[in-house]
Amino acid sequence: MSYRSQSKKSLFLGASFFVLAVSAAPVLAQQTAQADTESVIVTGTRVTGMTAADSPAPITVLGADALTNVGAPNLIGSLSQTLPSFDAESHSGDLGTLMMSARLRGLNPNDTLVLVDGKRRHATANLHVLGQDGGFQGAATADLDLIPTDAIDHIEVLQDGAAAQYGTDAIAGVVNIILKHSDAGGMFAAKGGQYYKGDGDTYDFSGNIGFDLGGKGFLNITAEKRYRGYSQRTGPNTRVATATGAPLPGLPFDATTLPGFPNTSAYIGDPESQLTTVFYNSEYSLAPNLTLYSFGSYGHRNASSNQTYRPPQSNWVYCSSNL
Repeated sequence: MSYRSQSKKSLFLGASFFVLAVSAAPVLAQQTAQADTESVIVTGTRVTGMTAADSPAPITVLGADALTNVGAPNLIGSLSQTLPSFDAESHSGDLGTLMMSARLRGLNPNDTLVLVDGKRRHATANLHVLGQDGGFQGAATADLDLIPTDAIDHIEVLQDGAAAQYGTDAIAGVVNIILKHSDAGGMFAAKGGQYYKGDGDTYDFSGNIGFDLGGKGFLNITAEKRYRGYSQRTGPNTRVATATGAPLPGLPFDATTLPGFPNTSAYIGDPESQLTTVFYNSEYSLAPNLTLYSFGSYGHRNASSNQTYRPPQSNWVYCSSNL
């Protein structure tokens, strides 16, 4: 028998209103993921106008082009391909397969602080109880997959311990995601593909548009719809077949009738998932020294993952969760 983990996740980050606005200078995107030393940063410093070159802490600035041109399907994939110290989980176990985690400098994902425009991003309710890599176990961090890449202007990554400034959740470092502040123009993108093996079908539609609020502010909206199909990277299941794919002798059932025989354990591979996200960022000037701003997001994921096949004579557990 086999069992399947299922998860339905609906997250909404409420809008927050403040009367103090922080501005950052535009950042020139670089494919080499090298920080522009002239870029003004807001991460890891309490000094206004600090540049990456003058910062005593190692700050890497990634522009929008550096994130989108690598061809990764999500933000975690983009960061893992541009930051050598950013390690993304390739696969996990049980409910951990439904939300991949990432970490900085080899430390646990819970030790990396994720900010959105300088504000803490909420954590997920999906706990990595089991995993193929022990370094990711126990992770319950912010779900970067719910942040569309097209909503990002640039990202500032502090690759050093910052617990004294941000708290114990920043022991490994800080990832500060700066949203787009444009009040005009927009873009639309469509992607599709699959693995050479013929599985893992993927399509993605995303768009971004900015609106001017009477010359006193802006409203920037990003939406994304993504689908990913199952993929399987396991070989013959040694419970029912030999390494060459032949049925094991002496089984009390006909193993060749099992779905997918001899590769009956499809737990190593991508789950099937459908993801819808909407992100907005806005700002309005009320007075020369008074600015009102707000940002928020909505995300919904419906995902299902294959798990390990259990022969009829063994114990098995059905695992289901609604988050």
